[in-house]
Amino acid sequence: MIVNALQLGFTIALFAEGRLEPGTPEWLLWLYTNSLAGAFMLLLMSVWFAMHASVVATCHCARLLTQFVRLPVPSWEQLESTRTYGSAFEGVPAASMMRVPLLQTIAEGQHAGTGGQSGHAGECASKAAADPWGLERRGDQIYELQRRALPDNRHTRLVR
Repeated sequence: MIVNALQLGFTIALFAEGRLEPGTPEWLLWLYTNSLAGAFMLLLMSVWFAMHASVVATCHCARLLTQFVRLPVPSWEQLESTRTYGSAFEGVPAASMMRVPLLQTIAEGQHAGTGGQSGHAGECASKAAADPWGLERRGDQIYELQRRALPDNRHTRLVR
């Protein structure tokens, strides 16, 4: 685009200052003027199309980043399954409290990050962890975590 803009400037300079010698045949003068006019129009269109292509490419890049390559959002059930309560720690034996998680996983022959417990089954607290103070709650009623169709979302209605 920069090179075409420079060539467009050179074409304008030839129109303004590029004079042929006196005595040049009239057919050559017409040919010279028509070739300069054609070059000017083609260079002008190339700069125009380059600017348009740049804007379209930027828009598609933003669309790609925001709509197509979006990280998956976990469901509420997946979030709940990874959640633990502080009171669940109180029921764990002292040996499990002082463990180094990765080393114990390797020693047991399991792979880290599989989602399983790294201790023995008897060491773990119950699956439904207790909340003795009632401070923890499920997120079923949290607006942002509810699954809705896109037109029903609050932010979509505000944009309209």
